[in-house]
Amino acid sequence: MNFSGVVIDAKGQAIPGATVRPQGASSSSLTDQAGRFLIESSDASPPKHLTAWKEGYYNGGEPLREPGAEYKITLSPISQGDNANYRWLPSLPGHVAPPGAGQTETKPCQLCHPALTDQWQKSTHSSAATNPLFLAFFSGSDSAGKEGAGPGYKLDFPNSNGNCATCHVPALALKNPFDADPRLARGVEREGVSCDFCHKISGVNIDNSGGYPGTLSTRFNRPEGRQVFYGPYDDVFPGDDSRHPLYQESRYCAPCHNGSFWGVPAYSEYQEWAESAYATRKIHCQTCHMRPDQSMTRFAAEKEGGVERLPETIPSHLFYGIGDRAFMSEAIELKVSAEREDDLISVVATVKNVNSGHHYPSGSPMRNMILLVEVRDGEGLPLPLVQGERVPVWGGTGDAKAGNYAGLPGKGFAKVLREPLPYPDSQGRRHFRPQYPAPHWRPTVIESDNRIPANGSDVSSYRFRLPAGSPAGLQVESRLIYRRAYKNWLDLKGFPLNEMELARETLVLGR
Repeated sequence: MNFSGVVIDAKGQAIPGATVRPQGASSSSLTDQAGRFLIESSDASPPKHLTAWKEGYYNGGEPLREPGAEYKITLSPISQGDNANYRWLPSLPGHVAPPGAGQTETKPCQLCHPALTDQWQKSTHSSAATNPLFLAFFSGSDSAGKEGAGPGYKLDFPNSNGNCATCHVPALALKNPFDADPRLARGVEREGVSCDFCHKISGVNIDNSGGYPGTLSTRFNRPEGRQVFYGPYDDVFPGDDSRHPLYQESRYCAPCHNGSFWGVPAYSEYQEWAESAYATRKIHCQTCHMRPDQSMTRFAAEKEGGVERLPETIPSHLFYGIGDRAFMSEAIELKVSAEREDDLISVVATVKNVNSGHHYPSGSPMRNMILLVEVRDGEGLPLPLVQGERVPVWGGTGDAKAGNYAGLPGKGFAKVLREPLPYPDSQGRRHFRPQYPAPHWRPTVIESDNRIPANGSDVSSYRFRLPAGSPAGLQVESRLIYRRAYKNWLDLKGFPLNEMELARETLVLGR
């Protein structure tokens, strides 16, 4: 099936370089200097519209007509500028806000995009403003809301609200980025990183210092008149939509994943990616964290004009991450070898970052990973370690059955921060409660950082002694465990550990 015609603006002037596509099809063409196009489409399903797009314009289109028809597609420019009085559209019913200046639409996103909204609701983006752990660390409260349970930002800085909200509660932070209290979020603000917020982003300013996180590094196009929704598709039509190349690039994610406190990198995922082979190969954040679920065929309801698409072309809005064990496990690999030399058992553990485009673990510095290595005799008794590393103190001290692994054979992987100096009251300085590792919102230095970079490996060796007369049969077991925060921090706040086992390797050795 062939399509031909011209793409023009409202004044009838030709628009060269516009992308023309049968809606939902893989084939497309660019208009020439005269705005003309010719497409030879081999897609089996006939489209409903012939569409066109160019950056800075709304997607345009014309209904499909009889074979051989000439098409004249008019593109309308998007008004540039940002309306600070704009009222964010709700993702879900119940959060409808009164319209802002020039606004008429307050329809929740869920009505047109039920499948995508359902995915977003299951993601950490939707709970960014209401996550109990985040709020507890911000306010210095425990899991029951009782204040005074450290660590906590407000315990350290009672007269400041900081800039946490610029990423966690962006709709609130836009009003007051350096002093927005996440606990005061209401209505749409409580939707965290919401649909309308994400699809109004028109640009980012990547600050290499990381000192301007979230909304401080984000440009918006919040309209006064006609709506605009940016996204990765150039053929969403009819509607107020426009493709924006940014939505398929890691730069889009950088504002909230490139942050420093007191000059020390805390959230460094974007920079880690930029320095990796993934960036060279143009494998962007969205490739992994928004990979298609392979089942959705419409991202908009059919009654709202949503067309059927190949499942592999629809990005998931689950935003795969630490809430998905399968996703986390496939990024890391554990291999173990063991051999006996007389009364010594030698074990070598290799941990490799195989599918993560940034360091592992990554994100907040409180996230950590623990490798446990154990050798037991025929009666199940552990053999003593005579050479090799042990899990550091931040792995938890106390009963191992309660998840306290400090001192056990193995090692920990984390970006560990500590305070460079004490702050005695007698010198008129801040006085923080002693906390190790130190929270990233305090002035800190990086004590150590042994996280595994993209495509990198860590190899560690251990030697265990086999006591004379030990029962026959030896079992070597290695486990790789992920934790969302340091064990002692979670204990102080009364949150469950909820550790995630990423990998387990078991070997059996004869006598």
